[in-house]
This record gives sequence, structure tokens and C-alpha cells, in this order.
Amino acid sequence: MSDTYIKVDGDRYRVEAAKTLIQKAWGLSMREKGKMLFVFEKPQKPTFDMMLVQHPLHMYFIDSQQEVRDRVKAEPWTLDPRTWKLYRPERPVKYVLESFEDLDLQQGDKIQMLSH
Repeated sequence: MSDTYIKVDGDRYRVEAAKTLIQKAWGLSMREKGKMLFVFEKPQKPTFDMMLVQHPLHMYFIDSQQEVRDRVKAEPWTLDPRTWKLYRPERPVKYVLESFEDLDLQQGDKIQMLSH
């Protein structure tokens, strides 16, 4: 996995870039901290689960113009099947940013990719 940086309103964040299928499938599973940027070759509606994630995650769905289209706070799965929720953007996106920390990104905010 490679590191990349994003900038939002003057704040700069180091994130791991998930580009391969395995990196995307594993994501931030079994971790307690971190930020990950999922990069897709073309806009799509990827589906995420929280099966092996132990803490809530903030997911930001970002389009090809690097604008936040939607956000959600994803909750970990428990033994109760009612918590087994899948998360998916309403519209196709090119990037998904996951973070254990709430980055306070709102719909319409622009993200600047500094490298990836």
C-alpha cells in the first residue's frame, strides 16, 4: 500500500491508498486507527461492510471531480445480524475515504489529492 496525501480547507492528511483488490477488500479491518483512500479506475458504486472492523468509521464518498457527494458513519458488526449493514453511495464515485477520526467533511466539500 502506498501513502498519499489529501488536503481539505488547509488541513493535510496522510492516508493509505488502496488500489488493488486485496487492499480494498481488507481496508481498515482489524485496526484501531488510520485513514484509507480507496481509488477506483472509473466511477462506480462500491459496497462496504464492517465485518472485521472493531470501531466506527467515517466514510466519505467522493466523485471524480474530488467533491464529497455523501458521508456516513459506519458501525461495526456485532453478533446480532441486525447490525450487519452494507454501505454504498447513492451515485457512482471515484474515491472513498475511510477514517476512524471524523474529518468533518460535508457534502460539496472539495478534496485536493496531493499524490497517489
